[in-house]
Amino acid sequence: MKTKMFGLLAMFLAASILVLNGCKKDDEEPPTMVEITVSADNATISVVFSEGVYSMNDKTGALDGDSFDVTITGGVATYGGSYTVQHTAGTAQASINLTLNGVATGQETVTVKPKTASSIYNAAGEAMETTQTLSANLKDTGIIGRWYSSGTNVAVLLAAIGIDSIYAEFKADNTYIVESFTADLSKTTLTGNYVQARSATGNIWDITVNQNTPNSLTSVGIFEVTSGAQTTMKYEVAQTEPNIPGVTPPTAAAGFGSTSAGAYQNWNVQTYIKMN
Repeated sequence: MKTKMFGLLAMFLAASILVLNGCKKDDEEPPTMVEITVSADNATISVVFSEGVYSMNDKTGALDGDSFDVTITGGVATYGGSYTVQHTAGTAQASINLTLNGVATGQETVTVKPKTASSIYNAAGEAMETTQTLSANLKDTGIIGRWYSSGTNVAVLLAAIGIDSIYAEFKADNTYIVESFTADLSKTTLTGNYVQARSATGNIWDITVNQNTPNSLTSVGIFEVTSGAQTTMKYEVAQTEPNIPGVTPPTAAAGFGSTSAGAYQNWNVQTYIKMN
């Protein structure tokens, strides 16, 4: 009888050990990446993890600029090789803030993975495997961004009324602000919203600008972004509402300088330089 009891006790202990071992294995599963999203202006890449993560294996440290390997392939825009990270230790989401060279066309693929086998940990101290990787396409951003024009880049028609420099920001939420300055630093601020779409002509986009302040009006036109060592944009619009007799907007098919069927040549064409 005593021998049989010892046998049952041994079987119970063995089963308990098996159960405990099974639980331990589940807890030691390394964290994974489960979702990646790109913001409308390509400035932020958001990564979601399977659980809260840390930069250290002792449940401490937020992820930072040494946590990820980030690459961009294809398209026009390139990645400068540095980024910043917003993350709170122990949370399951991180934001990677990128600065791109050039303007993305939507053909670029951004790929994110752990920088090393000791970059990202879960609460159990298990490291994320370097085989974890997620990719997403960048957005075709068009005019979104901050732009600056001065000197001979200012359109002749604007220079003729005393404007010598312009700052413009077209935001991802389709609103904009334009500030123009005269030589004596007198400033005029224009705000409103815009709609942009790629035309069927080369890399030229169509744009409709609905100004809200200081007065309401609508302008229609075209723009084209050229990426390179310095990203530039040609921009030409003409007021359509209220109507100005004799003035018609430029079209992508007719190209730049086509305001009022070419009556103004390139005098209404503005050149902007992209600001980082």
